[in-house]
Amino acid sequence: MSAEPARTTDVAALALDYGDRLIVGTAREMHQAVANRVFRATRMVGGRVPESLHDAVVTSVYGAISGVLRVSSGSVRAMATRGVGRPIESGPRGRLVVAAINGLIGDELRMLDDPQAITMAVRHEGADVPATGWPLAEVFRDATSHPVIFLHGLCENDESWANGARTVGTTYAERIAAETDGTPVMVRYNTGLHISENGKHLDALIQQVVEHWPVAVSRITLVGHSMGGLVARAATNHATAAGETWQHLVRDVICLGTPHAGANLEKVAHLGSRLLRFWPESTPFGTILDSRSAGIVDLRHGYITRDEWEGQDLTGQWGLDRIAAAPLPHAEYHFVAATLGASQKHPLSSVLGDLLVHFSSATGVGRNGPIVDGARFEYLPSAHHFALLNHPQVGDWIVEWINARTRDPLAIPAPRRA
Repeated sequence: MSAEPARTTDVAALALDYGDRLIVGTAREMHQAVANRVFRATRMVGGRVPESLHDAVVTSVYGAISGVLRVSSGSVRAMATRGVGRPIESGPRGRLVVAAINGLIGDELRMLDDPQAITMAVRHEGADVPATGWPLAEVFRDATSHPVIFLHGLCENDESWANGARTVGTTYAERIAAETDGTPVMVRYNTGLHISENGKHLDALIQQVVEHWPVAVSRITLVGHSMGGLVARAATNHATAAGETWQHLVRDVICLGTPHAGANLEKVAHLGSRLLRFWPESTPFGTILDSRSAGIVDLRHGYITRDEWEGQDLTGQWGLDRIAAAPLPHAEYHFVAATLGASQKHPLSSVLGDLLVHFSSATGVGRNGPIVDGARFEYLPSAHHFALLNHPQVGDWIVEWINARTRDPLAIPAPRRA
């Protein structure tokens, strides 16, 4: 990430760039497709003269609009480099905007070295905490030997875990600090990157945290919402393959609404983009849908390793086949699924799940059986996907799971239900 903080002017410049590329570009392509259909009927009478005049006018108009947007974007971006504009992350709303932008186009932001591109880091009170000795000791003065690491989902950030806190009263982090031997650790990351890449970054980050934690680490718990659960699994898988050691300290992997077998909404977007390409007039809208980040595309497949997507056209397939990732032998896997309906058999439950993730995917069941062999699952009825970020019942489960393993931390997991 750039050393200079992202400013409101950076956001404005990015909006102008995408306004030119997607909105103006889409309107131009759709206009041209409609015109081609219309002029096919007039060529027999008037030849190509009317069509040529039309094309000249259209090219001039759209070119002028595009030119204005590009000049405006360059001017605003120059203002940002001179320090004009308030730092966008100075408040929670701005940080949420940055998180959403990263979820949508974070891979492109990183490639362009845009100051809005998020770098994975431990977070405290809306700021990054370097994973080195003094900063960690200063922030985590009451640290225990048991860090509980929280990983948010797509377009979310570390502050998303306080969702509905005014109604619920407490967050998972507050309950863990008060009711267990754990120390909550919030992590923020660029959700637009491939899940496997974020898993690699998390592997490196946890290694640093363990090495520089204020006290010797004896146990680790991973808690992920939605995409965060996949990133947690990707990190342990990467650590195992690389011969690291921190993953041996993991005793619980808790996944809340995680699309282990893929996410419904991303599958609908994929199908929509394919259908829109059947007609020339709607093809530009399909292009917009295809402008999704690598992280979003990964959600359709539930991929957690690089080998599953590298060299593959992920926009052209459903991605049902995946490489098996063995669970950690000394860790319990807890999957929590929610449904909009009051029961699993309710029509809303069977069709929409929690709105974004289907029940079977959240419980880790793929077409060939359990994706994580032996994982336990719990079920939360009448709840949507984002309710899982902060729900009293889920908080009870998390505290119960952590405390149960505290009593016998080295026990080999008993046979689990999937």
